[in-house]
Amino acid sequence: LTTSEDFNISTPVSDLLNVFTTEIKDIADLPQQCKHGYVVKVANSEADEDDYYLKFVSDNGNNGTGVWEECPKPGVEIKYDPATMPIQIVRESDGTFTVKQNTWQEALVGDTAVGGTNPRASFVGKTINKMLLFRNRFVILSDENVIMSQPGEFFNFWAKSAVTYTATDMIDLSCSSEYPAIVYDGIQVNSGLVLFTKNQQFMLTTDSDILNPITAKINALSSYNFNFKTNPISLGTTLAFLDNAGKYTRFWEMAAVLREGEPNVLEQSKSISKSFDSDINMIANSRENQVVFFGKKSTKTLYGFRYHTAATQRIQQAWFTWELSGEIQHIAMLDDALFAIIKDGDKYTMQRFSIRGLAGTIYVTDDQGTTDTDDDI
Repeated sequence: LTTSEDFNISTPVSDLLNVFTTEIKDIADLPQQCKHGYVVKVANSEADEDDYYLKFVSDNGNNGTGVWEECPKPGVEIKYDPATMPIQIVRESDGTFTVKQNTWQEALVGDTAVGGTNPRASFVGKTINKMLLFRNRFVILSDENVIMSQPGEFFNFWAKSAVTYTATDMIDLSCSSEYPAIVYDGIQVNSGLVLFTKNQQFMLTTDSDILNPITAKINALSSYNFNFKTNPISLGTTLAFLDNAGKYTRFWEMAAVLREGEPNVLEQSKSISKSFDSDINMIANSRENQVVFFGKKSTKTLYGFRYHTAATQRIQQAWFTWELSGEIQHIAMLDDALFAIIKDGDKYTMQRFSIRGLAGTIYVTDDQGTTDTDDDI
């Protein structure tokens, strides 16, 4: 029944006629036939937290019989702005690379406003500090929050239903602490995801076999300063990170990282405590060769930490330094080689150091494309 003006309907037999507009209290009031695409709010109670919306989908695309499906609240923002989200680099079949924006999944259910039944992820309007992968979920670290996509759907940061939680919903948790707990980095261990803030370390884990919004939790792990300009690294069965809070840089190694209890944290730079320069902002490691390199941009000194571990015992470890031919701009480890971008005057070169046994060949390519080698390291 349609008209351009408001009107009333009455019947002497209420069991034969049920009238509703855009809101109902009980899904039992929904008819089996309706207008295709018609949206109804299910209020359930006086509280807004349990409201959800249903859309009628007819069997043949016309008015008539069909089913009611969950849908987003009309008029709310159901998309993420791709211009403010991470972009992707895709390697094509011909060996070229394409840089493009992602296609992010739209919200399919609920109210996406703050406090709604399917709110947008907490990284909206904030800076993304780091992106990781954990348990087949795409993880974004932003401010004090850890936001994880649906498992296997890396670009879907929404819930599947506004009525109940599901095991495949996105996860959005916050680190709580008496200090500012902005999460800058994380690294996966067998018991969970270790999160790093400036002053503390946290553990994202679950007591269940399945990681979901109900079972996921964040526990305080330790209270060591972290140089957020670098990244934590894995040494195989332990993890390590840099501390830049004092006059000199400290290199911490963390072992026995479990869901319950405090880990064992040792300062491996104690023997060179007054020789390890401050403001170290580059780190590269090779677990296979058991060596870690540290550098400070625009300096010539490269610090190295060589260790040998057998089973759970550290057999030997030592520190050394290399003086390079120019100012270090960047370092990276690839297979058995350390690559360094060196600035010498107005010329930039990429030097390759074979670190297998700390002996090998240096390859230096100048701006004319000429390559020189030196076998004496």
